[in-house]
Amino acid sequence: MEMKKIVVLFAFLFSGYIAIAQKNPVVVPYSVPVDSITKKITYEGVVEVKGVSATDLFKRAHEWFITFYKNPNEVIRSIDSVSHKIEGKPRFRLSNPADKEGTRTDAGITQYLITVIAKDGRFKYELTEFNWKQLSNFPSEKWLDIKSPSYTIAYDDYLQQTDKQALEVIASLKKAVTELKPVKNKDNW
Repeated sequence: MEMKKIVVLFAFLFSGYIAIAQKNPVVVPYSVPVDSITKKITYEGVVEVKGVSATDLFKRAHEWFITFYKNPNEVIRSIDSVSHKIEGKPRFRLSNPADKEGTRTDAGITQYLITVIAKDGRFKYELTEFNWKQLSNFPSEKWLDIKSPSYTIAYDDYLQQTDKQALEVIASLKKAVTELKPVKNKDNW
């Protein structure tokens, strides 16, 4: 009988421990690439395009900026045809996590810096300086700080949206710059 009481007591105490553990789950933010030096969210890469000159890669990248962004004149901040470099500051909308009915509300705009530099046979892209547009700049890296008193689980959703947007931009850029577009022969009619 005494052993039964000890087992019941142990089970009761252990179930309380499990309940406490479930109330305070370990929060790990959504994984995005962070530069080890700047500590900023950064997507970067070098893409080989053998046999294509820097000038042609630069032209392809510029054409991509013009066709990919709805308002390229607002996005493109600098174009340097000598160093084959284009910089832009595009924006995208964030939405809050879905409520109980599945409705997502507007969470504002995030702006970032995109840089594309071409060299013979390759080009480099970098997406960084992600800022959530608030009354003052709100670096998106704050979404990674789970120990901050202002941290909210919605930040994890914002990181996922940012990651999805960045990966879509990169995929579109790579496709546009690496693939040769067919040219219509106007004399062949």
